[in-house]
Amino acid sequence: MFRKFAAAGGLVLLAAGSAAAADHCDGRKPYLIYYATHAIAEPVWETVKKGAEQGAADNCLKLKWTQDQTFSIETTINRMETAITEKPDLLVITATDPTAMRPTIEKAKAAGIPMIAINSLDPAPRDKRVPYLIGIGADLYQSGVAAAKEVLKKNPHVKHGVVPNHVPGHAGLEAMAKGFNDTLIAAGATSETIALSTDTAQIAATLDNYFLAHPDTDALFCMNAGPFCFETALDVERRAGISKKVANVSFDISPTLLDAIGSDEAIAGIDQLMYLQGYLPTVIARNYLDYGMMPDADILTGPAIIDKSNLEKVKHRVMEAGLN
Repeated sequence: MFRKFAAAGGLVLLAAGSAAAADHCDGRKPYLIYYATHAIAEPVWETVKKGAEQGAADNCLKLKWTQDQTFSIETTINRMETAITEKPDLLVITATDPTAMRPTIEKAKAAGIPMIAINSLDPAPRDKRVPYLIGIGADLYQSGVAAAKEVLKKNPHVKHGVVPNHVPGHAGLEAMAKGFNDTLIAAGATSETIALSTDTAQIAATLDNYFLAHPDTDALFCMNAGPFCFETALDVERRAGISKKVANVSFDISPTLLDAIGSDEAIAGIDQLMYLQGYLPTVIARNYLDYGMMPDADILTGPAIIDKSNLEKVKHRVMEAGLN
């Protein structure tokens, strides 16, 4: 058993003294693993947190989880700086902006804190990237390519695509948008990225105006399956009567996206296995901190395609197990 304690900016899980926990964790050092990522309060990151919590329990670790209400590189770096002062046994980060984050990541390395990156990995070669030990996440550029290929499979003659970016400045999302745009443009279409925010009213207004100004838009790639893109975009399209005319694809998954795939209002989802992104660092941390060993290469968790062919299996996973 683990008890939950509220903490400033996040959550701490501490081992409780039940017989079951004592048997499971007998003689194992309760290392502190600290998640200081760009996580924000949204369902996708709740799934990562579930994985981290279960992994900490399974591997007899203490866990601290931190997140913000909205995204900014500055607040993410501030949380990383705070984590360094708390001297965890291992730090889990996201390389959301490797250039801006490098001084802080180098500071953690100098303090002797090993790091694992999840979700947003530094695309630079291993000898030049920011110094984390291993990355766990999807190839984001290829995720964008995969989304565009799903669009082209549905409509080889697509005219114009758009990628709303709800986190401008996020290097990983920019790479994913580029993968989508590059692939559509290579196929003879036009495609572009537009900047949004995490304000759903602003998202709705921007997309509404965009569809009015670009009536030839027949492909949309959301990089958030929740309210920060797909759910809001679908509402806008339904009001305009175009939800089955636009080839909609979304990164990550949500119940709304899965229902839309079933109703032909979306053609596919691009999954990155967020639960595993939370869970796997705890397994790797336990092995590394106990034995100094870890996998030799980054672990890719995507892109994985969700469409009508595997929809029911994925629905079971999301609806009943609460995983995505």
